[in-house]
Parts: sequence; structure tokens; C-alpha cells
Amino acid sequence: MAHKVSMQQIADRLGVSKYTVSQALSGKRGVSEATRREVMAMAAALGYRVSQREVKGQSGVLAEMPVILVGLDERQANEPMFWQRVREGIEAGCREHRLNPIFFTFEAENNRSSVFPQIDDETMQSASGIIIAGKCPAAALLRMNRTGIPVVLVDHEEPVARADAVLNANGEAGRMASHHLLSQGCRSIAFIGRDSFAVSFRERFWGCRLALDDLLGRRSPGTPLTLPEPRSMKAISKSDVHLRKWTIPYGSQTWMQTLDKRLAAAIADNDFPDGFICANDDIALHLMQLLLSRGVDVPGMCRVIGIDNTAASGGGPVPLTTVDLAKEWLGLRAVESLVRKRHAPEAPDEKVMLSASLVVRQSG
Repeated sequence: MAHKVSMQQIADRLGVSKYTVSQALSGKRGVSEATRREVMAMAAALGYRVSQREVKGQSGVLAEMPVILVGLDERQANEPMFWQRVREGIEAGCREHRLNPIFFTFEAENNRSSVFPQIDDETMQSASGIIIAGKCPAAALLRMNRTGIPVVLVDHEEPVARADAVLNANGEAGRMASHHLLSQGCRSIAFIGRDSFAVSFRERFWGCRLALDDLLGRRSPGTPLTLPEPRSMKAISKSDVHLRKWTIPYGSQTWMQTLDKRLAAAIADNDFPDGFICANDDIALHLMQLLLSRGVDVPGMCRVIGIDNTAASGGGPVPLTTVDLAKEWLGLRAVESLVRKRHAPEAPDEKVMLSASLVVRQSG
């Protein structure tokens, strides 16, 4: 019997990711035509056979493929910059592993176990696994655990539930952003976000606080700084550096107006930060629009850093410094974790942490 050629072998030969190979073979967007031709040529040369299941997508998957349920927080399901890309990664992983994903949305703010109105008990019992993307109530996760079906959480973890978790290093992202601003001489830093909107927002603020602990000598032994230290490190004392939080109702219809009022108040009170860290790029890009409209020079008068490295962050009049976090790879690794749990149900739960990286542009 001939050796089966995998997507990973094609990816290794071309020096690209398995995600890129999957997108190219299935005709999905996000891959250049030149790359697509290279992938197809290498696949043909190695004897890889592209099945109809790979090109039809969710609507045309054959019935005999194992079904997995994929739940997304209804507030985030149509968000294009982050969660849609996570979904694309899940879809690519399902094609690779011959799984049939059924997507549904749920109410993350509903604390009852019945937060999945589209999924009846019979459908849930017949599923081979469940992937939950984003924050999900503990009661609902415990209900899933009682079915015995393997569960994988994406960008969220729940201590009381049995589940693998595939996470971005959100704390590391906030820490990187803070260290970078400090290294550029910023001493009054404001973090803009809303803890209740997402666990990741809260973790990113914790990372900012940890960076100040690093700076002031409260760093845990064996935890080295990974970014350049501030130029005036020797002269810094606790009273020299200030980190504050600007809480805005992100996710509501009024959050941009609230941010504008908070900015106006800081200017009027002569209490204006020289560095901003925003919980995501969306907030950071709106903040820069407000700053520029008020004649505030970025980065001359203040520096701005976002988190996520979305497609929009590199454009505009002032390209945004940001922290790159996984998107498609979150989805891919979630599917891989689910496959592991299906094949080894007795194995202990795992947490997979995907690292962050700083992307320095003009704003910071």
C-alpha cells in the first residue's frame, strides 16, 4: 500500500504552514495565486489526492464524517478581524482531519446551562466532540461534561470543567506592550478596555501590571525581561511610573463616545498619559482617530499600542504598533486537541498556549 501523503508533508517541502496548504487545496481566500499554484504542483508531485470533502466545505461534507459541534459567542460570531479568522482555522482543521463541523451561536452572558437553543439533546449526544470559542458559562460546560463528549475551549478556560484549552498568551501580550512603552520612555500609561467584555481583556491588563512589577524589582526569580529595559532605568522609582485603567463600555453602541469624553477630560485636567495600551486593535485605531482629530501628535505627544495585529492595524495615517496573537492557529490547534481527546479519552486535559510577538510600527 502506498504511503499516504499528508498536508504537513506538503507544507514542510514548501516551507509554509499547514494552514496555508489547506486553504490552497480547498480554494479558500487568504492565499496568493502563486502560492496556490506551488501547493497544487507539490501536491501532485507527491501523489496527494484532494477529495471532494475538502473542497465542498461545511455544506457539502459527506454524512459519514464524524460530526463536531462548534459554538461561538453570539456577540463575536460575525466579528471579522479575530473570530472569523479563528473560525477559518477551525474549518481548515476539520477538512484536514475529515470532520464535519456544525456551527452554532450561544449567549455568553446567560448563566444557565441551556444556553444552546439551536442544539437539542439528540444532536449533542450524537456529536464526536465540542469546540467552544470564547467565553462560555460554567453551567453549560458542566452540562457538556455530563454527556461524556470531549470538549475543547478556544481563548477561554474554566477551572470547574473538564476540557482542553487552546489559549493565546494574553498576559504576555500586555506585558510586552508595557515593556515596550517603558523602553521608549513612557512613564504615565493608560490601559483602555472592559474586563467584563472578555477574559482576554482582563488578562492583558494583568500583563501590564506584571510589567511594572518587573520594572520595580518585584519580578519572580528566574523570570527574565525579554524586551529592552528603559533608557533611564537607574533613575526610576515606584513614584515615577503610573499605570491606570480607563474602563469603557466596549461592545455597546456608546463606547466610542465614552472614550471621546474620557480623552477630553484627561486633556482638560492636564492629566494626559504619554502611552496608551488598548485591549485590542479596534479600540486602539479608534483612539488614534480621536487623538489625531484633536491635534495630538502620535507618537510625538503620546504612543499607542494595540493587541491582536488585525489586518487594519498596518494601514491608516499612523500604522499601529501592536502585539501579534494567533487567530487561524487557535482554530487549527483546537481541532488537533479535539482529535487527541477522541483518540485518547483517558489522557489528562491539556492547556496549549500560543506565544505573542511584538510588531513595532509608527504609533509606538
